[in-house]
Amino acid sequence: MNSVRLVVGIAGLSAAVAWCFRIWQPRYLHWSYPIHSSVHAQPIPTCPYQWPNGQGDVAKFLEGEANSDEWRARHGRVYRIWSGTTQEIVLTHPDDVREVFRDSDRHEKAVNNNSGWLMGKLLGRCVGLVSGTTWQQLRAATGAPFTHKSSATYTDDIHRAVEQHFQEMKEKMQLQHGLLNPVDDLRMLPFCIIARILYGDMTLEQGSELLHLTHLRETLFTRMIQGGMTRFSWSRFLPLQTNSDLLQFKRRWAEFNSDIYPQCQAANREVAIVPMYEAVERGSIDTEQLLQTLDEMLFANLDVTLGGLSWNLLFLAAHPDVQSEIRTEARRARQGGNTQVWKSYLASSTTLLAASVLESARLKPLAAFSVPQAAPTARRVGDFVVPPQTNFIVDTRALNMLNSFWGDDAGEYRPARFLGGKASDLRYQYWRFGFGPRQCMGKYVVDILIHAILAHLVLRYRISLDHTSSWDRKQDIWIAHPDTKIRCESLERGV
Repeated sequence: MNSVRLVVGIAGLSAAVAWCFRIWQPRYLHWSYPIHSSVHAQPIPTCPYQWPNGQGDVAKFLEGEANSDEWRARHGRVYRIWSGTTQEIVLTHPDDVREVFRDSDRHEKAVNNNSGWLMGKLLGRCVGLVSGTTWQQLRAATGAPFTHKSSATYTDDIHRAVEQHFQEMKEKMQLQHGLLNPVDDLRMLPFCIIARILYGDMTLEQGSELLHLTHLRETLFTRMIQGGMTRFSWSRFLPLQTNSDLLQFKRRWAEFNSDIYPQCQAANREVAIVPMYEAVERGSIDTEQLLQTLDEMLFANLDVTLGGLSWNLLFLAAHPDVQSEIRTEARRARQGGNTQVWKSYLASSTTLLAASVLESARLKPLAAFSVPQAAPTARRVGDFVVPPQTNFIVDTRALNMLNSFWGDDAGEYRPARFLGGKASDLRYQYWRFGFGPRQCMGKYVVDILIHAILAHLVLRYRISLDHTSSWDRKQDIWIAHPDTKIRCESLERGV
């Protein structure tokens, strides 16, 4: 009864506070963060503040595709949104992106990604969200297994994992009707591959615990994206299921890693977790930083990797000509059974296979807006001089699709546009893993993983759109995932 009264009382207080915020907070924010045009002295176009989330994270991510078009049409090339009560300047033009990100190595990531208290408890201290010396130390302690050179050594393991996953799908008759759900049917494959890089072979009990942790972590992240009370640190005192789930997840996640590390060490396993925990023991980083970084690698990036993979399959299903060319290219790489040639093919960034991945990411960016980060000095974007330490985000759809750099066929799927050019030509014209040295640490592993899965599919199946296939995205996931099935017809020709 007391708990009920407490919740009712807090709800009433929250309603009163919300009313005050709706009336006074927008005025206060505009007064506190003045940005005006240097030409006509008008304030920077700004989306109206909405308590308590502003435009983040639901509006930025779950509803980002529609809002990207609406906000850009209403406010123009440069405008401002609010993530909570923190301003974020939105960039839509490559010239402005170049001006802001020319020294991205000196940028500071937004505290807790501007997503509030719950985000901080999950990922606020992970390598992807810290800055300066802290980032350098954490990157040095955790980055070695994911360099370009190290990533290439996982190719055999990735190839075997892909073969095993599809064999299990056959045995379970998941493809008996010739249909594949690119998200649901492949969901655990990238997860298991990254888990093996981190921990090596696990026992059944360890695998089961990791799977249970995945479900718990997804529940927490879904709640975090919704915002509201969990943006505020005082919400930890409320009798919320989220708080109970958070405590349970953090306890079990810490126990899982502290138990498996000495086992890996005793067995002399050459796996990523061993040198990472040794860095903790040396005092280079602390345990919470490592646990959150492992979370980022395994749980947070699961949706990212799956999004990158699944849209590729839809594009290849919709474009049989490109699919056929990649099949021919992959067969050529497999001829003669030279494993080194095959490894080089999967790791290459100059193949049509690699180009198709880049083109899919161009037309279907994983998120409509990039993560916020602040430049150390003032920046002139358009007519506006933005003060130092102000957060910027990039409208990825505007940069990747509405940018004149891509030509008259910018809206069309044409992977060949990425062949023959220099990677430096794409800088500030294209967003996928970010800009500069702060790009996603796992990008090399992710590319090999996606290449291996796509190559396996086109070599063994002819994929096409089903009459039920659609380009709709799942509505409850912050990263864009398709919500559909495609056809997979087994090829008679052996590989």
